[in-house]
Amino acid sequence: MLLESTTTPERLECFPNQNGNEDAEPTPMQQFHEQGRRIEELIERINALPDFGARKLLQDCLETMLAFQGRGLAQILDVVQDSGPEGQKVLERLVENQAVSALLLIHGLHPVDLATRLQHALDKVRPYMESHGGNVELLALENDFARLRLHGTCKSCPSSTVTMELAVRRAIEEFCPDLAGFEVEGGGQNSGLAGPPAEDVQNATARRS
Repeated sequence: MLLESTTTPERLECFPNQNGNEDAEPTPMQQFHEQGRRIEELIERINALPDFGARKLLQDCLETMLAFQGRGLAQILDVVQDSGPEGQKVLERLVENQAVSALLLIHGLHPVDLATRLQHALDKVRPYMESHGGNVELLALENDFARLRLHGTCKSCPSSTVTMELAVRRAIEEFCPDLAGFEVEGGGQNSGLAGPPAEDVQNATARRS
């Protein structure tokens, strides 16, 4: 399920678009999540169909398509990884692509482990936080749940903790959609982070009424 934000619009005003443009086009990951939400809506409509035979047929179709896609991606990775140094460069470029990275996570094929991606997410948001007099530290990662500690304050914003937690949450949502959740020491707990959209597809299609 996608991460639900409890931050009010007023608090969001102190966290401007990091590109400096509030009207910027959605990022590939945001577009991917939006498509995931649309898939979830369609699955709910499928599960609400009164005809059991029609529900099962559509669910089986979705499961088969996902399995087919996963096998294809696995074979693509095998070819890339067997192509020597040039293949490694291609693999790095694929992993850097947010949409491709999300697909690899859905099918359990991502070559970078969760701990490494989480640290990368924190490193990416750290310059923004430091510019506001803050920082973030990873205390622990256990059972796909992270404990973090925030340092400093956001001097230009009255809701400094909310501002920095939102920055961290957005970075984690981008690089670690498979993280079960995180807790900020001295702050709140954010469970149910953005899992890959099709993970919900797989779970939903596995349900039988």
